[in-house]
Amino acid sequence: MPIGPALAVPKRPRGAAPGIGGGAVRTQTCGFGSGFMRRGCRRLAITDCVYCGRPFCEEHGERAEDYMDVCAGKRCSEKLRDVRAHGAWRRSMSEANRVSVCALEGCVERMRHQCSRCRLLFCREHIREREIADHSVQPPAKVLAVVCTHCQERRKLWD
Repeated sequence: MPIGPALAVPKRPRGAAPGIGGGAVRTQTCGFGSGFMRRGCRRLAITDCVYCGRPFCEEHGERAEDYMDVCAGKRCSEKLRDVRAHGAWRRSMSEANRVSVCALEGCVERMRHQCSRCRLLFCREHIREREIADHSVQPPAKVLAVVCTHCQERRKLWD
């Protein structure tokens, strides 16, 4: 006969695997292709997309360098391509800034202003003050910033 109150052991939900402290371990499945009246892939997910946050399997995404795990969704794939292209563009354009010239290819004017997005230096003709969305505050606010034409074009995808 036990002394004192009996300890009740909580039951696991049916089909749940045991985890730390008796809790259930949740495994995520790939939701790529799911939508209204569609089940989607349902394979075991390897990670979540850095842009949309949805889990994806090996077939429906890409694990890139620096933990840039991106699903195969159209908009997310476009963002990854844009990040890679922008990095290559910055590397090629920064050479002009090393000799105190505008970063835009072919321009030989002296650099005057820095783009608030890519941080490269441009002449007065290739940079403008524009209204952009500031996502560092919630809800995103419209602010004025000095932005080059290249970065302004990129805002269509990111804003």
